[in-house]
Amino acid sequence: MGVINTEVNAMLERPAVFADLINGLIHRGEQVLRPEDLTPLPLRYGVIVEKDGRRRAIEKTGDVRMKAENDVYSVTFFDETQTKVDYGMPVRNMLYDALEYRRQMQELEKNHREKGELRSSEELMSGITKEDRLRPVVNLVLYLGKEWDGSRSLHEMLGVDRESEKVKELLPLVADYRLNIIPVRAIKDPKNYKSCLQHIFYMLRFNEDKEKLYRYVSTHREELDRMDSVEMSAAFAMLGEQKRLRKLVSRQKREGKEIGMCKAIDDLILDGEKRGREQGERIGERRGEKRGEERGQERLARLIVVLSENHKDDLIIKAASDRAFRRKLFKEYNL
Repeated sequence: MGVINTEVNAMLERPAVFADLINGLIHRGEQVLRPEDLTPLPLRYGVIVEKDGRRRAIEKTGDVRMKAENDVYSVTFFDETQTKVDYGMPVRNMLYDALEYRRQMQELEKNHREKGELRSSEELMSGITKEDRLRPVVNLVLYLGKEWDGSRSLHEMLGVDRESEKVKELLPLVADYRLNIIPVRAIKDPKNYKSCLQHIFYMLRFNEDKEKLYRYVSTHREELDRMDSVEMSAAFAMLGEQKRLRKLVSRQKREGKEIGMCKAIDDLILDGEKRGREQGERIGERRGEKRGEERGQERLARLIVVLSENHKDDLIIKAASDRAFRRKLFKEYNL
């Protein structure tokens, strides 16, 4: 897992932030899920499978896993934070979901067998009863990049001729798996979020326009300065500024100064403007040097022509290698 994923997941592991993410994405801002309804689940999970008398574990390490239980639903939420497109994501997430459902079935079977509740041949074969129900799994892909150009479902990955009438008859029999991709740079209604996510999603919207970003920051300074170090690190990771932020924070700490979200953004914008000016100056210097070199080469070429026309070929090599002698000849021939 990369640094960006780690910083974003550290924020999402907070029940208040995760509940806000679900309420904003699924319930349009209605406070259906409360932080106290969430129970963090182990990030490493899997099942034991047995084949030919051999047992082996199939495991998966997740980004964020939460069990949500209230009077509305009982659901297991997964979050997969992606900075890059995974072109095999439909198959990958389908496996994760299958592992979780299988884990739930094994848990039910274990409880039934301990209590001696499996009686019929069907129950003994299945490990569960007809009345048992599984907890739904919702797998979200929080995508931090600019554009998801990979498949969004299993069917999109299939190499079939979709125009063929026979394939059209076949496809309904092929189970599909659809990704729930959340492109954070294109969140439509940031107002649906009540936590730090609202400000992060707005800043992501304005990230390509520094003037709008600065205007938003100036208008919301009080709320932004309430963000703590975990939320601030996650925000800058999503904005693509985590490296510059770490350098800035390190410098401020050495100077014994505290840095908040707004001050950090102010300094990053000023630093960006300074870097832009310095880059412009360097480009200008390089262009000036290049123009000077070109003029010098043209001047030397004219001198060589003049010396050749005056039958002074013996001076050409010395003029090309001796700068002082060359300057003397430039003055002598008015070049």
